[in-house]
Amino acid sequence: MVGGGSVARAKLQALRPTGCTLRAVSLTHTPAFLEALEGFEAELHTRAFRPEDLEGVHLVISATNDPEANRFIAAHARAVGLWINAVDDAAACDALFPSILRRGPFVAAISTEGAFAGLSRVVREALEGLVPDASIPEFEALVTLRQQLKVTLPDPRRRAELLHDILWQLQRETLPKASNQ
Repeated sequence: MVGGGSVARAKLQALRPTGCTLRAVSLTHTPAFLEALEGFEAELHTRAFRPEDLEGVHLVISATNDPEANRFIAAHARAVGLWINAVDDAAACDALFPSILRRGPFVAAISTEGAFAGLSRVVREALEGLVPDASIPEFEALVTLRQQLKVTLPDPRRRAELLHDILWQLQRETLPKASNQ
């Protein structure tokens, strides 16, 4: 990770579930970045990026606020065959970070292929209001209903149609509540 500000902090949030080991390099690290770094196995370097920082890594995230530095980092990463996520430069990316919504077994990844990350986040936030949390009884009831229908309604097409109708009805009932919040 090259960068130590708010964009780098957001990338840390995306990396947290992976359990990866990090090498973080930046001239400065914001308190929020350092707080987000807690819990990671990490090397922290307060200095400019050096090409040797790429030794032993598998993915490079260039999250500086300097487009020239990001291009320099991406060029060096590519030269040694590493994947690069260059923030705000979709053309320089080999690896993208979608906006992810996780609700129990439901996972949705939304991406604009780096063209407009803020839009991905807004769409994910809208979905958060529509998809029930996996811990609430309604979600558990839907999972149980689907399992029961597998037994009582063996035709997969009819079962899918029924579940589709139920989900659309629930969505129509939920949407006005979500839009009033």
